[in-house]
Amino acid sequence: MMVSQPGCGYAVLLCNWNQEQQSPRETGDGSASSREGPIRDVVHHQTSGRIHNKNVSTHLIGTIDRGCSKEHKGLGLFALCTLDGTLKLMEGADKLLWSVQVDHQLFALEKLDVTGNGYEEVIACAWDGQTYIIDHNRTVARFQVDENVSAFCAGFYSCKGDYNSPCLVYVSFNQKIYIYWDIQLERMESTNLLKTLENNSECGELLLRLDVAKDDTSAVKDLIHKTLYFSKKEV
Repeated sequence: MMVSQPGCGYAVLLCNWNQEQQSPRETGDGSASSREGPIRDVVHHQTSGRIHNKNVSTHLIGTIDRGCSKEHKGLGLFALCTLDGTLKLMEGADKLLWSVQVDHQLFALEKLDVTGNGYEEVIACAWDGQTYIIDHNRTVARFQVDENVSAFCAGFYSCKGDYNSPCLVYVSFNQKIYIYWDIQLERMESTNLLKTLENNSECGELLLRLDVAKDDTSAVKDLIHKTLYFSKKEV
């Protein structure tokens, strides 16, 4: 079991009480093992060498799904956020994957697959309603809720119909509950028009008719530029 600790730290609680109960029966009263102290059941971890304010509250979310990838099978992901705006994604016990610093006070942390690819994104919410959605590669999408937020959660809920969809739920200080349902993003990573057209079969056929090689990036860019910014007469 993992427990968040103030100052962007966390502690691992080891379930070793069964070992402590069995040890007196397995060894005699005069053995060396019976004279030893109790097995340490709490292991403290600090996520970085940077000095954090020990009074800053920390929130932790664990068991973040990383799809069906066999490469990372068995390596658990968890995230931490602090009230001073620090957000971190960790792998295993001590491996830091990325760290993000924001200018908002983060007080709630959730996980949710908003792209449908099996990878759960980390979702952090601040008191002023600023919400961050960050994937495993540290790609960030953010938006602002109109009111200050007193509570936040995310998950799959049924709002319309008989199916569950990704939802973000906010509770304001004005005794209102806001539910943003069916939150789905096509992708998290940034893209451009060229990359989008590469996967479009109709675009490939049009380029072939215009005698423009699909892999000739310069010619494709020039064609797009003329199509968007010049009239037929000017072309």
